[in-house]
Amino acid sequence: MNLDLTQQFLTENDCYKSGRTIKPQGVMVHSTGVAQPDPEVFIGRWNQPDVAKCVHAFVGRERVIQTLPWTMRGWHAGTGTSGRSANNTHISFECCEPAGHTYQGGEMIGYNVEANRPYFDDLYRNAVGLTAMLCQQFDLDPLEPGVVICHAEGYGLGVASNHGDVLQWWPKYGVTMDQFRRDVAQAMEDSGSEDEEDDMTQERFDELMDSYLARRTQLGPSEWSAPARKWAEAAGIVAGDGDGSFRYRSFTTREETLQMLYQLKNM
Repeated sequence: MNLDLTQQFLTENDCYKSGRTIKPQGVMVHSTGVAQPDPEVFIGRWNQPDVAKCVHAFVGRERVIQTLPWTMRGWHAGTGTSGRSANNTHISFECCEPAGHTYQGGEMIGYNVEANRPYFDDLYRNAVGLTAMLCQQFDLDPLEPGVVICHAEGYGLGVASNHGDVLQWWPKYGVTMDQFRRDVAQAMEDSGSEDEEDDMTQERFDELMDSYLARRTQLGPSEWSAPARKWAEAAGIVAGDGDGSFRYRSFTTREETLQMLYQLKNM
């Protein structure tokens, strides 16, 4: 997963100063509810005392900025109807919204869906990448109930205050939280495949190459080469390997190429 991730901890925020920790059991996705695409603006506003909110990261279109250690307890979910809070269990991040709209009754007013599609696609890719990275790091299954949720879902589960994000925004692009969880799981699977490739040893590579070459040896020649093969065999340019196999679909070595040229020169 290609993720531009940097750190700017909110060390002046009272949440950071409290120093409470959690054992992450999930990831909660938020959106800022403000038409402001620059994460730095929020960091400047939140990195001070007496700010009663704090998340672990801000996701922008071009990058992700981590603002709390992942195992530090954030202030992002509030308290749900069950009396429990995802602050005690979930890592959180805010998705920065593009410029150009306002809110009324929880609805985005003046939001241009098509004009903002490139912005959303880039931001969504970063959100998937960050969530996949966190799930891998803390051994979380994004498809398990209650693991990867948005603020609105947290309210429905009784572990967050009554907010509608990100369901006021993402469905405009046909993206549900179920789709997001599937995309996170796929990103984790793809990352695992990349790791397996990175772990390739010379010994394993040699085994795979030997197997590949052996399979090519067993392949029969193509019909289009029949006249050329008949001529080369009759002229002794291609003699085969002694057991009747000419290995026409195998690769030739330099010495085999030289031998064929030598035979041709002395015809």
